[in-house]
Parts: sequence; structure tokens; C-alpha cells
Amino acid sequence: MKVVLHHPTLLPPKDYGGVERVVLWLAKGLQELGHEVWVAAYPGSRLPEGVQLLAVERELSAPEQLKGRLPKGTDLVHFMAPPSQEVMDDFDVPTVATVHGNGQVGQIFPKNSIFLSQNHADRHSASAFVYNGIDPAEYHFSPKKEDHFLFLSKTSWSVKNLSGAMRIARQAGIPLYIAGGKRPLLLRAQAAFNPAMRWVGPVAGNYKAEHLAQARGLLFPILWPEPFGLVVAEALMSGTPVVAYRKGSLPELVSPEVGALVSPETRYDDAIWASELQRVGRLSAEKCREWAIQKFHYKKMAEAYEAQYRKVSSGVSLHEQNPVASDWRTQ
Repeated sequence: MKVVLHHPTLLPPKDYGGVERVVLWLAKGLQELGHEVWVAAYPGSRLPEGVQLLAVERELSAPEQLKGRLPKGTDLVHFMAPPSQEVMDDFDVPTVATVHGNGQVGQIFPKNSIFLSQNHADRHSASAFVYNGIDPAEYHFSPKKEDHFLFLSKTSWSVKNLSGAMRIARQAGIPLYIAGGKRPLLLRAQAAFNPAMRWVGPVAGNYKAEHLAQARGLLFPILWPEPFGLVVAEALMSGTPVVAYRKGSLPELVSPEVGALVSPETRYDDAIWASELQRVGRLSAEKCREWAIQKFHYKKMAEAYEAQYRKVSSGVSLHEQNPVASDWRTQ
């Protein structure tokens, strides 16, 4: 198949860039499966070997403006941000779209939308989903861990719950390294009284890989139903177990062999957190890595998307009715 992935931005990303890196890994996986892959992105983008660039300027990057610019013989277009149903229907070739976030209440998505986990799909009255995949070669693996846990998320986003992670670490008496986003005022205030809280700052590339591999565990006390949680897969690929709330996709990503899930109803029970943190610190790094390779390898992601492409190309919609977002705040 000749497939065009539409994600108009500059690739690869200069910083964390979760969706951007997934796009590059998907392009690489599809190309290795024998497909001809094009990525519609900004001029100057660098793509995996064998993947071709369809350069789109910022002012010509809207989904509907792609129609007249497709390479001859294109079999399918894959949007990384869902256009309207009308825009997708207007293309002369089959189209699909990946939904990377939680929709607003009542938001309607195209019939050929693909979600990131079973839970993510369920909450949008949908069924089609594909787990994100990552490239093991971009992550360090280390069975030897340091004593600290790692918090790696957008620190300014309240649903990522940095304040909760700091409270858990403080009460459990464990050192916590904090990475991602801007240094929060909360950390500045607490660091003066708790030197075990260390600000790492924004991380990407090898620097991020090192921190993921060195940590005894990833602390991920999210307060919303996570659509997927790429950092969870990254930690496991690094041989680092995960401790998180049992919300959203997390039960699909984390088994007792590679981490621990704490019920949100017991979020303030410090004894439970301390017990789980201690248990997780003894888990096998090798099993974490093996689990991640089995579930979150980029080739597995590419194979799963390939199956969705073939279904749509046969003339079958992925959903009979348009998926609709429910209120994630009540779940």
C-alpha cells in the first residue's frame, strides 16, 4: 500500500514530542512491512530511512488542503488529528484518523477513528484502537537501579498530579526526581525543606533515556483517564516498573509483574503507597523490558494499523456510528 501520514509539523521534535515520535515510529514500522510511506510534514523534516516527505507549508497544512497534493497512486491517508467527517468523506481514497487525546463532552469523531486503548475507545462509544509503539533502540536498559523514583510528565498540567507525586514520595520517604515542563513554584517551596526532591528539568533524547533507565520506578499518579500514557511504555522499555492510579488505560498497560496500580479511592492512604513503592522496587527489570517489547514495539503498532487500513480499504467503516466523547471527569 502507498500510505500518507498527515502530521503537519517539523519532524523530529526538538523536545519531548510524544505524538511526533509515534508518527516517526509508525512510518518506520510500515516501511519495514513493505509499504510505501509518505509523511505530510513541514519542509526540512527528517524522516526514517526509506520514508518520503510530502512537504506542506504551515499555511497549506489543513487536512482539506492535502487532497489535491497526494502522491499519485496513494491508497490511504492517515490523519494524526481527526478532521470532520465531511472532510474525510471528500477524499477519493480511504481515510483513517487517530485520536490522541480525550475529546470534549459530546464531541463527535469520524467513523474511521482509531483510539489508543480499549478504555479510550470505550469512553468514546467506539471499538477500534491501537496501542502506541516505540523503538527499543532509543531507550537504555539497565537492571541496576538508583534509589530514587521518577516523575516525568507535564508539570503544569494538574491532571498529571505533580503535587500528589510529591506528597506520596514525601510520606513514603523516597527520593523523587521531577522532570518535564517548567519548574513549578510548588517544587521551589518544598525543595527547601526536602532535599530528596530533585528538579531535573525538561528531558529528551539520551538524557531522558538515562533518567528512565536509572530510576527505581516511575511514579505516575494521574487524575484523569489516560488515553494511553506513552511515558509508561517508555519506562517499561527501560526496565523500570510503574506505580500509578488505576485509571484510564493503565490496567491495560501495567500488570502486577511490571508495576502496581492503586485505586483512586485510596489515593490518600500513605501506607498503601509505601507498600506498593517498596514492592515495585524489587521487580525484575528484565520482565519490564520483555513486557514492553511484547506489547509496545513499534512493529506491533504498525501491524495493528495495517489491519485497520486493510479493513477500511475493503470498504468497511471502523464504526457504524460516529464515536462521541463522554465526560471523562465523571470516570
